Amino acid sequence: MPLNYNIADLIIKELRETLTADEAQALQQWIASDEKNRTLHDQFTSDDWLHEQLIAFGESDQRIKEQVYAQLPEVYDALHARPKRIWMRYASIAAAVLVLLTAGIWYLVPKKSATKNVPAQQVPVATAIPAGGNKATLTLADGTVIDLDKAANGTIAKEGKTTVNKKEDGQIEYKSATSKRESEITYNLLSTPRGGQYQLLLPDGSKVFLNAASSIRYPTTFSGNERRVEITGEAYFEIAHDAVKPFKVMVFPGEGGSGRGGEVEVLGTHFNINAYGDEQPIVTTLLEGKIKITPVEVVGKQVATSQPSTSLKAYKVLLPGEEAQISSGADILIRKNVDTEAAVAWMKGFFDFHNANIKTVMKQVSRWYNVDIQYENAVPGQTFEGSLDRNIPLNELLDLMQKMGTTKFQIEGRTIKVN
Repeated sequence: MPLNYNIADLIIKELRETLTADEAQALQQWIASDEKNRTLHDQFTSDDWLHEQLIAFGESDQRIKEQVYAQLPEVYDALHARPKRIWMRYASIAAAVLVLLTAGIWYLVPKKSATKNVPAQQVPVATAIPAGGNKATLTLADGTVIDLDKAANGTIAKEGKTTVNKKEDGQIEYKSATSKRESEITYNLLSTPRGGQYQLLLPDGSKVFLNAASSIRYPTTFSGNERRVEITGEAYFEIAHDAVKPFKVMVFPGEGGSGRGGEVEVLGTHFNINAYGDEQPIVTTLLEGKIKITPVEVVGKQVATSQPSTSLKAYKVLLPGEEAQISSGADILIRKNVDTEAAVAWMKGFFDFHNANIKTVMKQVSRWYNVDIQYENAVPGQTFEGSLDRNIPLNELLDLMQKMGTTKFQIEGRTIKVN
């Protein structure tokens, strides 16, 4: 009998020793209900069997291995460890991958019904649409637009005394010929389309990773008493330290967004901002350091009244592992102990879903593969948990999703019909 995916999830939690009392009871009831279930459970929790599967996994497709190693370096350690007792230290993490691979998928568990098994094989999605990649345009201060996909490596523009270079890895960087202040501040705009992403090295050495359908506006040199940029969409930042000039990100909701924006003042280094217009609220996740979040209307009042934001008592300070949510007509909400790796999974080449409904999933698919979504009937109630490779063709991704439940997908041109 096929392994029920919710039961597979419980077995993984058992191996990781994270089962709740209710989940442990549910798993025991499933085991006791059929001798075949007990046999299957014993197999999936056998140290020897897991060891064999890990060795077999070590001989599998290199692309799959690289995906697993990127998210779970412990699996690499386990595979290359000599003493068996070292392998045992990583058995639970390896099992989390291997149980799902044995079930015929890569780390994607549907959440639907505790009693519903895997449906019969559905018709594969045939039309192949490639995944997104490094695509962006750079708009210079004079309005010139450069297609970075087509631009050759090396110097692509000059802005005042600043040279704009395209590096061999595709990253854009700025180099100033002088440390003196420019007489006039000029701004550039880096924009990614749907199906695009890009990396930018700002004039101060800070790194920015732009996700699909996003933009960042920034000065070609930071000559004032602060470093300020503006973004829409989603971006990950690694900020170069400067004790004199604070780094500030003005965040605006993307196209179609009705929520408030805000200002992120960097007191630390690594963070992610998700400000897509079709996803509310705006979410800022801190991985390293410390940041301060201020709603856009408070920033406006601060400018108008020359009051520091501290006197308005509307800002929130984030610490590592915390997330700030800015939504319309509400205070900034702080969530603690969030999954920071999930927030930056896109940057590492993965979709990462946590109890995500089909609309949430398809929004990400739409942006990354540059396709439109059309729901033929009522929106399916299926939800997803886990990770998928963002670099596989669209038809392969939809095939995997079809195998997870009753939802069907059809590609017509650049439209996905969901039924």
